[in-house]
Amino acid sequence: MPLEPIDFYGADRAQVDHHRPLQPREELAIRLLRPVLAPDGGRLLDVGCGSGLLLAALDRAAGLSARGWRLHGVDFSEHALAEAAALPYAFQRCNLEEGVPLEDGAVDVACAGEVIEHVYSPDNLLRECRRVLRPGGHLLLTTPNLQAWYNRVLFAAGIQPLFYESSTESTAIGAGVLRRVKRSEEPVGHIRLLNRTALADLLRSTGFTPLALRGAEFPALPRLALPVDRLFNRRPSLASILVVLARRD
Repeated sequence: MPLEPIDFYGADRAQVDHHRPLQPREELAIRLLRPVLAPDGGRLLDVGCGSGLLLAALDRAAGLSARGWRLHGVDFSEHALAEAAALPYAFQRCNLEEGVPLEDGAVDVACAGEVIEHVYSPDNLLRECRRVLRPGGHLLLTTPNLQAWYNRVLFAAGIQPLFYESSTESTAIGAGVLRRVKRSEEPVGHIRLLNRTALADLLRSTGFTPLALRGAEFPALPRLALPVDRLFNRRPSLASILVVLARRD
């Protein structure tokens, strides 16, 4: 029986601004997606859509609704979906551990931005993404990198790496001296983290061919670390965020 997820994105979270500036990972995701978005429309699904931020950003940047694209989102958080209801797209609540509530081959493009690290079975999530994609359809996925450049240093120093959470109550567990610079000790529900090799292997094992794998910066780092982070983005294996475009085999 699938495990019931914990909703870390309830009403106590700050209200979402659907017009906020894009995150670097979102800008990169849009650049990778543009070439595979058919000019005559299609169906796009955001798996783990939260409050619909990525869908709204894609629509603004690429004019998808005006081009006949139908945009859909699924998520577990009732509060996030209530905020998403302000957007002119179709949304549905589901437990991703149980599957995606769409028929086989229903969508042309699927997105999974910052969601694979939140599920107990990443294999099942990717198999479900493959199932609802038409043959030759595309998946755009982003996730934090377990082996980001600073995490390699933190591991060696015996400190819990960034992004990985060992407690469902506090991110201060294992943080060591990082407690002093953490902006929040409230967990977001990260269960599994992947490095570049593991992500590529997982995609191939679930029926996808990776087409492009890039690195994106993490803007929540201390200001002095941001130039270094941008430099390491040139090597995805060291980047903060992994962004991959893959094709359903």
